[in-house]
Amino acid sequence: MSSNAPSHFRHLSIWLYDALQRMYSEAPYRAFKSGRAFPAWHYTFEVTRRCNLRCRMCQYISYLENVSGKEQREGELTTDEWLRVIDETGPFSFITFTGGEPLLRPDFFQLLAHASRKRRTHYITNATLLNEDAATDSVACAPRRLGGRGLNFIGVSLEGPGEIHDSIRQQPGAFERASAGIQTLNAARTQAGKTCPLVHITTVIQQTNIATLRHLPEVVASVGGDVLNLVTETRMHDLEGLGERPYGAFKAEDIAWPRIERKALEQALNDTEAAAHQHGVEIRWPRMPRIELLRYYEGAADVRDYTCRSPWNTLIVGRTGDVYPCWLIKIGNVREHTMKALWNAETTRRFRQACRTGLFPICPGCCFIEYVGKQ
Repeated sequence: MSSNAPSHFRHLSIWLYDALQRMYSEAPYRAFKSGRAFPAWHYTFEVTRRCNLRCRMCQYISYLENVSGKEQREGELTTDEWLRVIDETGPFSFITFTGGEPLLRPDFFQLLAHASRKRRTHYITNATLLNEDAATDSVACAPRRLGGRGLNFIGVSLEGPGEIHDSIRQQPGAFERASAGIQTLNAARTQAGKTCPLVHITTVIQQTNIATLRHLPEVVASVGGDVLNLVTETRMHDLEGLGERPYGAFKAEDIAWPRIERKALEQALNDTEAAAHQHGVEIRWPRMPRIELLRYYEGAADVRDYTCRSPWNTLIVGRTGDVYPCWLIKIGNVREHTMKALWNAETTRRFRQACRTGLFPICPGCCFIEYVGKQ
């Protein structure tokens, strides 16, 4: 069952989000040589790194496989601490909850409900735990119309049809449970007479699923997704000391860059686009021209052709309270400082100044950067 929100309205909402994000950061990016920025607009809260799946391309796969469940829970912000952090966000801000798998936290819907009463919200899940209770609680947090205060979007990760998805997730039945979760959510949404939360299906373009990528639009249509969000595979989080070491210390050769043969990738992208038209599914592509996407998977992306406004509008809070304007640099911890104090602190301003002069060798593939052409 698909959403009753008109397709053009969904497309407009996504475009408007990108436009507002860029406009909000453009003035301080251009005018504030000191690196200061307007108050953060988008907050990403990593409420846990625990997960019930072991996805092959996951940035945390080594952590999940080698650290015990007990150790993974240690140091996570408590319910009260997350509630306080939510209260520190600005009145017009947008909050994304992510993980790991956020539904593993017993208090997740308490956090989501609290945030949704105050802000526009979004969460990312693998949907295998999206049962009837979780679907009902999600819809209860949603506004009746897109753009209102509350849960506007849910992002669900699907990497391919059936067996391909299960193989990448390394868990039999994961695709079936995720599909059922989305359908359960849509049923609850319809029963409540709401257009939200919309569901965007996110797929990582990777060697493992390239031969079946063209089937994703049909999958999205069949499970009741609203948008297919294609993203690049990035290995930045494989780097030891990310966020702790100086951000200029990492070199391009420190990363095992993903590779896909150009002809196979080009054919897959063309076939996927054609299938999307056939099934009436909207695709959101990586923020780069098609030729640059091909170049990225050849290891030929030139970071000088990209810019990033994220440090001027986005703040990330990790599971133990560490705060980042970008995963490249930790600027403090919410247990010691308010987010407001950290947002325009000297360390944060210096990082923005560095970003204005050019991005870093390990930035290609990040979903926050944007292609601007030859500089």
